[in-house]
Amino acid sequence: MVEFTIPGKPFGKQRPKAAVVAGRARVYTPKETVSFERQVAEIARPSFPVPIAGPVKLRVVAVFEIPKSWTKKRKAEAVNGFHTQKPDADNVLKAIKDGLNRIAWADDSQVADERCVKRWGQQAATFVQVEAL
Repeated sequence: MVEFTIPGKPFGKQRPKAAVVAGRARVYTPKETVSFERQVAEIARPSFPVPIAGPVKLRVVAVFEIPKSWTKKRKAEAVNGFHTQKPDADNVLKAIKDGLNRIAWADDSQVADERCVKRWGQQAATFVQVEAL
């Protein structure tokens, strides 16, 4: 099993954007998504000398920082509570899975068992566990 932490606010994969260039519609991935996926790859690369072959289990815990504007009471109630705002858990998983393509596995279709939990906490971070099944 390999575990690593992605510091900073958890990120959900954004939808592809379309632009018209020279009269043609062009679809592209937003810069923020590309940047996050690269960050995931760079953090994970040292832990995976070769990609895993076969089915994979993926566990993600996305911890969102409690807003400073909240009252002390609301902050206290939120600690370790579930985060039910955007980004959606499936979009958080998509961004991580795409960042781990060709690093942890050949293709994210190998992920046979996945779970994402979103929580409130003191510091924003995303905790990732990858295990060969």
